[in-house]
Amino acid sequence: MKITKNIVLKHLLAFFTCTISINATASDIVWFNETHNATYDVQTQVTPVVNVALDMFINDMIDVTGKKPLHTSTGRAVINIYELDMSSDKIKSYLCKKGVPVCELSDKTDGFYLAVIENMIYIVGNNGRGTAYGILELSRIAGVSPWIWWGDAVPEHKTQLTIDSEYNTLQSPSVEYRGIFINDEDWSFRRWSDNIEGLSHKYGFIGPKTYKHLFQLMLRLHANTLWPAMHPCTIPFFQVKGNKEVADSCGIIIGSSHCEPLLRNNVG
Repeated sequence: MKITKNIVLKHLLAFFTCTISINATASDIVWFNETHNATYDVQTQVTPVVNVALDMFINDMIDVTGKKPLHTSTGRAVINIYELDMSSDKIKSYLCKKGVPVCELSDKTDGFYLAVIENMIYIVGNNGRGTAYGILELSRIAGVSPWIWWGDAVPEHKTQLTIDSEYNTLQSPSVEYRGIFINDEDWSFRRWSDNIEGLSHKYGFIGPKTYKHLFQLMLRLHANTLWPAMHPCTIPFFQVKGNKEVADSCGIIIGSSHCEPLLRNNVG
């Protein structure tokens, strides 16, 4: 094979890319490498949406690293997860001593604090949704796009994950109800959902398997409200078994649609 400068340049770029991805800087902490799985701990009592987000995070890490994060309750986990509205005074006092802005965070609905404290990652949410947003923010830092499923956005495989030892962020939404309104579903969303539900059902059925994927996207985008499909051809959201349950598990608020009086979510 004739060696050209383009081939040499290609191999040099590959070498430097590999070097950059493997070596952490002195100010970084390594929370995953091929020798040590990521480890996490979560307080005993949390709302269901936290467990939904945690399952998403675990699958994200498998996609990125090829290895499943390990749960540990020994207090030695690299990732430590807390939900303030389900925390005891003892836990809140502990977090305050660690430098978590508990009082400020308590006043921010759906807010979260993500920080590196003593070489460990702390994710503290004001409530269930805020905690879920914080967990999925760590997925984003690891290179996972919110559109991993909907847009087939396959994350880059990594042999090491790092975060700056002084990293901290306090985030909360400025809009109380933020989300998605499904409109004109006749020719698109409803028909497409037939492929997701994978069963014989009534005409106009949009079910929990479809909505679960939508709600997971909304969690990644820090959304909390769905105004559901409402055309005459669509069975109302609450009349489909499982829809309410999957919305509750994902912490999603269901609103009435734009043209409906008396809080209905269908024209029927």
